Amino acid sequence: MVKHGIIKQSTNGGVILKKWMWVLVAAVIAIGVGGYTYSKHREQTNAYTTAMRYGKLAIQDKNYSQAESFFSRATRTKANDPVAQRYLTQTQTYVDGANAIKERQFSQAKTSFTTVTKTKNGSDVLVKRAKTELKLIKRVVKKRATYQKEYKKALELNQTNEFTDSNGVLTVLFQSKTFSESYYKDIYKAAKALRKQNNAALKSLTSSTPVVNNGSSQSSSSSESSSSTAASASSSSSTATSKADSSTSGLTSSEKKAANNYSGSNEYTVTNSQQQVNGSSVTSNQIKATRSELKEAGIDADALSDQDVRTVLQTAASDHISPVQAAKKLFK
Repeated sequence: MVKHGIIKQSTNGGVILKKWMWVLVAAVIAIGVGGYTYSKHREQTNAYTTAMRYGKLAIQDKNYSQAESFFSRATRTKANDPVAQRYLTQTQTYVDGANAIKERQFSQAKTSFTTVTKTKNGSDVLVKRAKTELKLIKRVVKKRATYQKEYKKALELNQTNEFTDSNGVLTVLFQSKTFSESYYKDIYKAAKALRKQNNAALKSLTSSTPVVNNGSSQSSSSSESSSSTAASASSSSSTATSKADSSTSGLTSSEKKAANNYSGSNEYTVTNSQQQVNGSSVTSNQIKATRSELKEAGIDADALSDQDVRTVLQTAASDHISPVQAAKKLFK
């Protein structure tokens, strides 16, 4: 009996030992799995944080394609994360707006940038830049309307065979410093093509059409006489211009007397600002080209001083009319 009890007690002890061994194994497994899970979670968190940080830095550097790549990586690292998705969508929308501006799709660009500004808890940098772009769009659209209106006016003059006046309107357009910017490229190219068409038409008409001078018509048969007279007047004008370009101390007493008696304006009776158009000095080439344009319209341009021609250009620019129209307005 005693021996049987000892065996039974020994068996119970073995069972208990086995149970504790399984508990210990289970604990080790649990600790291992928990440690792996924690390590994996920490690794994902670090990768997410790094991707978001580099994405924001890419925005600062205006490297939007790289920013999209980092934010996209962040969404994959932490699935269904609203923050990463918000930054990604906001960046993509901003890029859509920028591309729309390049394609002169200003309405679409406005929609995209407005969406960017309304994104909550996203990139403040993109919001600020989008607001700047919206101001630019407003300014560009307004200028496009003005340029388009002037081009349409020039086109209408061309269609009624008023080629010189059409060129005058185009001249005012081309004097604008912003007209050649990419935002207006389509209008700019159309205006250049129209000017080329006007010049070709004027060239083809020069040898056959009557030349009107001081309100009277001269037939083409007297063109040689007219050319001789014009050449003589041009020579006199060139001599007078050469004298006017020199300092006043170089004038003779008779020339000074003539200058004082001159009823119009000249280089010696005006300030520097009165010799400029839109803040830029009028060049001799501009004066020469304007004289030719006025002569083609039948205006006695040789009777005008250089300053009179400048005044014509100033009036044309301020009133948005052609030099011919301005000359007719000033010297009725």
